[in-house]
Amino acid sequence: MQLTFHLIPNAHLDPVWLWDWREGLNEGIITCRTVLDLMDEYPELTFTRGECVIYQHIEVTDPATFQRIASYVEAKRWEVVGGTVIQPDTNLPATEALVRQYVTGQNWFQSRFGHRVNVGWAADSFGHAEGLPEILNHAGIKYFAFTRPPHDVLPLSSPVFWWQGRSGCRVLALRPQVGWYGASREEMPARLDELLAIADNGGLRNVGVPFGLGNHGGGPVRQQLRQIGIWKHAHPHVKVVYSGFATFFAAVEAELGALPQDGLPVHTGEMNFVMRGCYSSAARLKYLYRRAEAALLATERSSSVIAAALNTRPSNLTEAWNGLLFNAFHDILPGSSLERALAEQVEWLGKVQHDVRQAAFRSLNQLAAAIDTTVRKPTGDMPCGISFLVWNPHPAAYRGLIELEGCLDYRPIVQYAGRPQEVPILLASPDGTAVYHQRVATEGEFGSSEAWRARLVAQADIPAFGWSVYEMAWNEAPIAAKPPEDTAQANAKGSITNTSYTVSAVTGDAGIQILRNGVPLLPDDGLSAVTIEDPFGSWGAMDEDPNKLRMNTVRHAWRITGVETLEYGPLRAALWVRLSGGSSWMEITLRLTAGRDAIDCDVRLFWAERAARLKLVLPGAVSAEYDVPGGRVARVGSLEVPGGRWAVVKGNGSDYGFASDTLYGFDVRDGQFRPTLIRGTRYASNTTMGPDEQPWQPATDLGEHRLKFLITGDTGKLVTLADQQAAPPMTLIAVPSPGSLPRTGSFAAIEPHNLELLAIKPAEDSQAWVVRVQEKHGSATEMVLHWAGRRYECGSVPPYTIAAYHVSASQNGWNVAPVSDHDIPA
Repeated sequence: MQLTFHLIPNAHLDPVWLWDWREGLNEGIITCRTVLDLMDEYPELTFTRGECVIYQHIEVTDPATFQRIASYVEAKRWEVVGGTVIQPDTNLPATEALVRQYVTGQNWFQSRFGHRVNVGWAADSFGHAEGLPEILNHAGIKYFAFTRPPHDVLPLSSPVFWWQGRSGCRVLALRPQVGWYGASREEMPARLDELLAIADNGGLRNVGVPFGLGNHGGGPVRQQLRQIGIWKHAHPHVKVVYSGFATFFAAVEAELGALPQDGLPVHTGEMNFVMRGCYSSAARLKYLYRRAEAALLATERSSSVIAAALNTRPSNLTEAWNGLLFNAFHDILPGSSLERALAEQVEWLGKVQHDVRQAAFRSLNQLAAAIDTTVRKPTGDMPCGISFLVWNPHPAAYRGLIELEGCLDYRPIVQYAGRPQEVPILLASPDGTAVYHQRVATEGEFGSSEAWRARLVAQADIPAFGWSVYEMAWNEAPIAAKPPEDTAQANAKGSITNTSYTVSAVTGDAGIQILRNGVPLLPDDGLSAVTIEDPFGSWGAMDEDPNKLRMNTVRHAWRITGVETLEYGPLRAALWVRLSGGSSWMEITLRLTAGRDAIDCDVRLFWAERAARLKLVLPGAVSAEYDVPGGRVARVGSLEVPGGRWAVVKGNGSDYGFASDTLYGFDVRDGQFRPTLIRGTRYASNTTMGPDEQPWQPATDLGEHRLKFLITGDTGKLVTLADQQAAPPMTLIAVPSPGSLPRTGSFAAIEPHNLELLAIKPAEDSQAWVVRVQEKHGSATEMVLHWAGRRYECGSVPPYTIAAYHVSASQNGWNVAPVSDHDIPA
């Protein structure tokens, strides 16, 4: 069979990197115009381009150029690849955020070019999660081309191979054998020579060769085309064609079909690691991205469920999704762009959060108007109570603490001046009975000695995708409430406890001691922190030298410098601990709740270090299993790895769980699990530089940061705890109204609870919804959907598979039908 070189012209373009998004998007127009002119001049030339955000910008800004592109797409000379909105990082976003890259991109490409994309193209993304084949399969992507990690980091026996997910699904993958995703002006002859030498030693006769100037656009240039023509003429035994990824993969499949057996190697597991510094660079943006992502997902499913139940229109979250998906780009979310560019992306993510809050506000107000949210009629000149609507944004019931704060009167209550804790307060449950509550400090310090606002914590039961209405009122004839059987309390200065844990801290110690059932959950120093020398740039040690990646040089071992008890129980006890290291400090408020098998931690961090990173230290670790896009992965090793919302830490004697609302980078080293909180590196830098070098160069993330994490000894509940930490119950002070719905109820639920709900979202057709789930535990699961008061058996979800269901209104209620992996509704 004749050797065929499939030359695949492309122009990798970072919309944001060493430039801002405006420059990046306009360069997309310039590059495409240049390539189109070249295609007019060279009738045999083809071109490959992904990322629908580039096409969208061209369509709006330069319609004539867009029409030229469409013409070449129809002529099959311009290949549309990727299937995504942007070329995202594929380690850090949540599963649904990556799925939505493809859902949004595929639908847009279908609407403009009449077909969906079947080739994934990750030219420059920094490694790929184990669960990506599941996501690609769900999106209808048959083929996947990528360049990172390179061969010296991730050896593969063949440039073409099957990448298999845990469910057994496969994509046919290509990592170019020589070179990278592009090519400099002069390197094509040498690249083709090297490929020919390798090909002559056997292997597939179809060879994929991406080329073209890249990073800031560019594409193929005349010098490269002339060089290719000369080389082709000198090697008549090699068929050299301008091609595309889909054409190349189809040729490979045809070649394989002619063989007695497939013969291609099968790769299972993740394709990592590279650019490990990006798991924690630019924490200010990462923290905001993770919170915006969680809030958007929770609001979308809440708005959808409420709209379906009330027969109203759900909130339009298109712009919020567009903003989130753009900011998952592989030089934005990983934190490897300019300071100015990242600052603008932070602003954009702030808008996403605001849009999401507005949408949640609208939906909860719609719900509140339909519910009985009335309050008791006050006597005399007493103020009326406050009606609180509490909404559970999850498919399973919530039992835990809620926090409610509001004004007891329109002005401070003068008769209780100086003794606000003595104001008698009634907290009424949905059925009107008194709820036992604990008063805690209000959010604001203004008038703290005056009786005006009150903040209460109370145990609550909120149904799945449901609500409960509570009333808080100043009541001079309070109703007795039953106290809790389980309690949380402060034992003595520097120590709090509940039925499972004792947490204690002593000024001068290295760490915070945590006992579970009387036994240290974290041995040795307990929970502590260290500052590690990290002189590398945004991407970390780019050569993957293990000696550089081990991060074992401690600059500061932090010590406890302050301890105070903030809350004394009986529902919740809180301990404030200040740790300091060098010029930085961290305040951790650790909370224990009655009956809850977890320690909840709120962190306020002030970071003032350069060329360093801050790590939490949790002893008692041998290995860890991490939440990753499309699945979960267990890793053993001492170098930094990416992870998502949670990690199950495996120890010698016992395991424990860790979850955060912000963090992505972790390692397990010397018996310690060490999440990275922050890095003080230079912006968009690939140089190694000490803390005192070039002090005029700004360092990332100096200043104050907020984050949350939790630790639990009950790893079976970790995923639920992580979900609730990311998206706690939503609370609305409602306008009292005599709605027709009861004061507590549920609109939807999913069983069993080991199925992970990825999304509930509007479909394109009126009064229809898409419900998407994934099985992540390795056993086929029969799914049951409770929707608008009825039970629907949805069939079996195979192990590790992403499954989607179309839920549409009908005369008899609702129709629930599975959706094909290759026909994903918007």
